[in-house]
Amino acid sequence: MADAIGRRDALQKLADEERRAGASYLRPIVLIQSEPRRAGIETLDFEKVKNELITNHGIPAGEIVVATGEEKGLEQIDADYKLGIADPACPVKFVITQKALAEGWDCPFAYILVSMASLSSATAVEQLLGRVLRQPNAAHRQAKALNQSYAFVVSRNFAETAGALRDRLVAGAGFERREVTEFVTAAKAEQARLDLEGHAGRVAVRPVAITLSEKPDLKSVPKPVRDKVSWDGKLNTLTISTPLTEDEAEVLKASVTSETAAAAIVEAAEVSRTTAIEFFQTPAELGERFRVPQLALRVQGELALFDDPEVLEYPWDLSPYDAAPTADELKALGAALKVSEGDEIDIDEGGHVVSRFLPELQRDLALVYQPENWDEVRLATWLCRNLPEPSLTHASKQAFVAAWLTDLLRRDGFTLARANLQKFLIRNLLEARIRELRKQAVGRAFQQTLFGDDAATRVAVTDQYAFEFHAQAYAPSRDYDGRFGHFDFRKHFYGRMGDFDSKEEFECACQLDMWAQQGRIQFWVRNLVRREGSSFFLQKADGRFYPDFLCQLPGTAGQPGPVLAVEYKGADRWNGAEDDRLIGGLWANLSQNRCRFVMLKDKRWDWVEEKL
Repeated sequence: MADAIGRRDALQKLADEERRAGASYLRPIVLIQSEPRRAGIETLDFEKVKNELITNHGIPAGEIVVATGEEKGLEQIDADYKLGIADPACPVKFVITQKALAEGWDCPFAYILVSMASLSSATAVEQLLGRVLRQPNAAHRQAKALNQSYAFVVSRNFAETAGALRDRLVAGAGFERREVTEFVTAAKAEQARLDLEGHAGRVAVRPVAITLSEKPDLKSVPKPVRDKVSWDGKLNTLTISTPLTEDEAEVLKASVTSETAAAAIVEAAEVSRTTAIEFFQTPAELGERFRVPQLALRVQGELALFDDPEVLEYPWDLSPYDAAPTADELKALGAALKVSEGDEIDIDEGGHVVSRFLPELQRDLALVYQPENWDEVRLATWLCRNLPEPSLTHASKQAFVAAWLTDLLRRDGFTLARANLQKFLIRNLLEARIRELRKQAVGRAFQQTLFGDDAATRVAVTDQYAFEFHAQAYAPSRDYDGRFGHFDFRKHFYGRMGDFDSKEEFECACQLDMWAQQGRIQFWVRNLVRREGSSFFLQKADGRFYPDFLCQLPGTAGQPGPVLAVEYKGADRWNGAEDDRLIGGLWANLSQNRCRFVMLKDKRWDWVEEKL
């Protein structure tokens, strides 16, 4: 209980600091599950828990509310405060319940779960976890601790408890197994060593063997403990292959009679759960920071992150462009007058109904449709009104549309009747044409701004705008599952790794990790594509470039080294990646040696080595 109160106070301090900096109001709340009352048995029921909070921890009674079948404290809170328990005027910081809270009760401030009862019921675990995980209107906070939930439970076996929490998150809350393995973590280092599942693939357990003067009676030992040990009668050695808890050591100790053998078992069990466990932590888990400078654009004298080409200043007027219909536009208008197939039904000379297949059926506009109350001016006005392009002046748009329509009507086969019939298609063609012309204008402005003679005065790569790979903000849409091969990655920034697009990309990642294990790279990350908050990008005129890998190179004197961006391109896509090479090279050139960029193909690993 004291740990939970201390955690709540620490979270409150962080929340208050963020509130002073402009963040929304937050009052972390502790949910406490008490034990049910039992006749003749002393239990930690809600009255004892409430008395403990008041008497031994100095919590004011007004900050505690009880929600059980007998007590309706939450209903009273909802009646007394406009926003219920989330109201800033509400003083409640502790909610005591006996069973799962009422279905549908959500609290945006529920951060900490305390269970005085054993979490043996899967449903109880799931429902209680749901209260601290389902936070309506939850937003990312600056303080890492405010982006986590906390569970304090009564348990003799941490590994089993952590496993139970993960199981219920997968089975009951819809999380992926990979996700829960990573974000259900121990709060204390000594507990983390026992959580082998949480470090799957990143932990090595060294067997502990001891020589005993007598053979232990393993048949008397429960199977879960017996499965963790083995006895070699020839060498008289007992080998502990899986860490033993203190309770399990006590059980195993009872299998021998001499005090010497018992003491040796207890000592070996201690070694099995401490020094015999070796696991490595990812750079993110070790608290390393990974910040990558981004491209910034000077707008009205101030630097701003360059994440939208529309902020570029460029002349945008349709008058310089040819307003005549293109060959593709004329082809589209012609194709729309035809249907792919049709039938002709006729009566032959014998009076029989005959149906004939026609591969191409031409509409006769003169018979099908004749415009009324429409002329060229009204049609042009209708087209202008239905072309959504707010960046253009009405006069500019009207002149372009009128000239385009006039040119169309001068061509053979295009009458006002036909144009009126096809006005929705014409509207779509004009909209696509204007969009393409605007894209060309943006492209020219992009080229001039970023690659012109005085580009350095308008574009910069500074630490003022840097993308940071947060420890808990890496969310691949698909994790790498070994489909291209298996490799023991040791220097990836996160425990998870996004999937690769090809076997060559996977092999490139292997090379980066080998260089990192040699000390030539500090750590690296598989960059994700179009994952907000998880992806580094460089803005282009017509989209964004997401380099495949980002590497933190070793630094000196406590300062981080350069960042190397690596892009692997298949030979078939090399020619189409010129714009990616240009923007990557510009980013590196403007960074004053803080950033480096390389695009490689055909497994030319030496191109990467030149940048290390």
